[in-house]
Amino acid sequence: MDLLRFFNMTPSKPDAAEAVRDPRALRGDNDAIATAVASFLTRTGLFDREAYLRTYPDVAKSGLDPLHHFVRVGIHLGRQFTTLPTIARLWREVLREVAATPPPVQLADPKRFHAAIYVSSRGNFFMREIADVLKAGFDDLGVRADVRDETGQPADATHHIVIAPHEFFVLGEGKRWANDVFVSRAIVFSTEQIQTQWFARSLVFLLRAKAVVDMNEQNAAILRKAGVRAAAVQPGYSAGFAPLSKPRDGASLPALASLTMAARNFDAAGAPLAARPLDVLFLGSHSPRRAALLAGYAEKFSGLNAFIYYTRMTVPLDPANNPTASTNATAALLQRSKILLNVHRDEYTYFEWWRLMQAFWLQTVVVTEPCFPHTLYKPGTHYFEEAPRHIPHLIDWLARSADGQARAEDVRRRAFEDFAAHSTAKSAALTLLQAGGAQ
Repeated sequence: MDLLRFFNMTPSKPDAAEAVRDPRALRGDNDAIATAVASFLTRTGLFDREAYLRTYPDVAKSGLDPLHHFVRVGIHLGRQFTTLPTIARLWREVLREVAATPPPVQLADPKRFHAAIYVSSRGNFFMREIADVLKAGFDDLGVRADVRDETGQPADATHHIVIAPHEFFVLGEGKRWANDVFVSRAIVFSTEQIQTQWFARSLVFLLRAKAVVDMNEQNAAILRKAGVRAAAVQPGYSAGFAPLSKPRDGASLPALASLTMAARNFDAAGAPLAARPLDVLFLGSHSPRRAALLAGYAEKFSGLNAFIYYTRMTVPLDPANNPTASTNATAALLQRSKILLNVHRDEYTYFEWWRLMQAFWLQTVVVTEPCFPHTLYKPGTHYFEEAPRHIPHLIDWLARSADGQARAEDVRRRAFEDFAAHSTAKSAALTLLQAGGAQ
């Protein structure tokens, strides 16, 4: 089955006679896919019927059940399908399961395996970053691994791992991989927040994959609730991943061009946090919520040395159109920053693993809005958590006062130590192998 045909179909008004016969019926060439998505949303309880009806008046006029309208029409239009209260309820339900997830066991003979990691060459740069960190983990594990893009051929491998299915299978030559033969033997690495249209579009591939992994612990638990073979995988520390373990000097990078000469030439090796030239760093893409919060912080940050890089994305982030779109640029900025500010894109309080783990790795203090609980990393111990309106005061205290700087030193040291010991790329690679059936 060509799974991409589902997204190529043109949303249209359902046949009125069909709706009268059975408003819940799913018919047409894409029935199997639509039915699977509808079943997933029903079993998890993610779909909010009342909100969908309120938000989109045309649904009631169509004569279709709201859920079936979404999987036939709304999903193609990028419509919102869930709400904050719905996800909050699900998170409460899965919290106990997340805490009980056992660690992976060691493999008897890692050299038996070969991992092929697939990532789109036309997607966001940090998807390739995820792939490269995972490869470092496989190297640490003693497993042969290579990173491929959509232009290659299927590797002769024991494990096929696809990063970001919503990009890999739909951009450029990736379309030719969107078939049951390949997807059914792949481990699909989901990267999107569960309330987004990109997660909904990923479901076509997640529900047919051999196994699914997700960077978010709660997302993985919700997938398991629907019967999907899913695990949480949070790629982390590897001494062999040089861009973050041994960052380049970075002084000549375009991303640092606006800094003073002293800041560009700053050497972070062995330097205390208080010596770093940037007080606060923000790196993120546009959302209305972020725009409002950052605008509100502007006056309060005026007395600090703040580096705010706020992107309005119309195309995937890559070095050709964005000077910060590289691991080297991210590392150079984090090394020069006392504090990384984390602001959620919307009201969903995800623990943004990739952003926080980079700060842990470069020993930069994290200040964030409240996040959903993590099984290992805790506010006040590994990072600082504060309500949005109080964040500027916390940052000022951490960056400028002796007491705040001392507290920040303690927290960043503990964060790095626990990160390097417990959140390794090697353990992530091991979990991926076992998700694919390795013993």
